[in-house]
Amino acid sequence: MSQSIEVLDRRTQRDLQYVEKMENQMKGLESKFRQVEESHRQHLARQFKAIKAKMDELRPLIPVLEEYKADAKLVLQFKEEVQNLTSVLNELQEEIGAYDYDELQSRVSNLEERLRACMQKLGRTRTLRGRGSAPPTSAPTQA
Repeated sequence: MSQSIEVLDRRTQRDLQYVEKMENQMKGLESKFRQVEESHRQHLARQFKAIKAKMDELRPLIPVLEEYKADAKLVLQFKEEVQNLTSVLNELQEEIGAYDYDELQSRVSNLEERLRACMQKLGRTRTLRGRGSAPPTSAPTQA
C-alpha cells in the first residue's frame, strides 16, 4: 500500500507541477491579453484624435464646396444661355443669309441716302440757328 501511495503521491506532484505551470502560462497570457487590449484602446484613441483633427481641418472647406456647387450651377446656366444665344445668332445669320448681295447693297445705299438727307437737314438747321434766326417750329421729318 505504501507503494501505491508513493505512486499516487508522485502522480499528484506531477499533476500539481503541471497545474502550476499551466497557471503561470495562463497568468502570462492574461497579462499579454491586457497589454494588447490596452494597446488597442490607446491605438483607437489616437486614431479617433487623428480623425477628429482631420475633420476640424476640413470643416472650413464645407462653405467653399457649397460655393463651388453654386458656381457650377451658374456655369451650367451660362452654358445654357450661350447655347440659346448661339441658336438665336444662327437664326439671325440664316435670316441675313436669305438676302442676296444685290438686295443688301440696295438696302445699304438706301440707308446711306437717308443718312445724307438727315445730315443735310441738320446742317441747314444749324446754319439757321447760327445766323440768329428763330429755331424751326416743326421737327425735321425723317426720310
